[in-house]
Amino acid sequence: MRATTTAKVAKFWAAALILAVALSASGGAYAQTRNPGPSSSAPSAPSAPSAPSAPSAPSAPSVSSAPSGPTGGHAPGVVSGPDAPSCEFGLSLPTLPTFSEVGDDVKTLSRATEAYIRNCGCATQACVADALDKYAEALAQVTPRLPPQLQGEANVVAQAARRVRAARSKAEALHALHDAIAIIHKDVELVRAEDPDHPRLTRGGDFVVETLNVASLALEKGGGL
Repeated sequence: MRATTTAKVAKFWAAALILAVALSASGGAYAQTRNPGPSSSAPSAPSAPSAPSAPSAPSAPSVSSAPSGPTGGHAPGVVSGPDAPSCEFGLSLPTLPTFSEVGDDVKTLSRATEAYIRNCGCATQACVADALDKYAEALAQVTPRLPPQLQGEANVVAQAARRVRAARSKAEALHALHDAIAIIHKDVELVRAEDPDHPRLTRGGDFVVETLNVASLALEKGGGL
């Protein structure tokens, strides 16, 4: 009987000890969960700042292509500037100022005609004849103010234009221009003979001769119908 009681007491204390150990273990785990300790891993060292990249060199400015010139009817090239002739629609003569000196008017018309012939590739009989026709029409508006010997200049130029257009060869067209130049030269000499002290009286004739020479040279170099 006593042995049985002792065995029961021993079992009781053994169970109590196991319970106490279990409670102690669960309490420690709970405390560790509520108050976690510092991580055992060492903090990583801060990374070194990266060196600033070198600035890229500025790109070279793009060069735009040169604008192409207008495609004119006779123009192999283009002349720039306020006085550049328009090649696409043929010779266009400027409007003359009011009450200007007649020699200056002839000069203005002559220079515009010469620029067109030179710069617009006007080197055929048809082109030269068309240009001289317009030149003669403009001259007819100013020649009445020239000395009497030179008042027929417009008619001389118009006749030369008709002969150049109808010529059957370049040589025949050049002959027509040379005849016109000879006629105006003769008229200029008559004016000089009568009034040698006033050379400005022959300026109109001199400018017309220059223009006919330019037309002759262009036709001689180019030629063709």
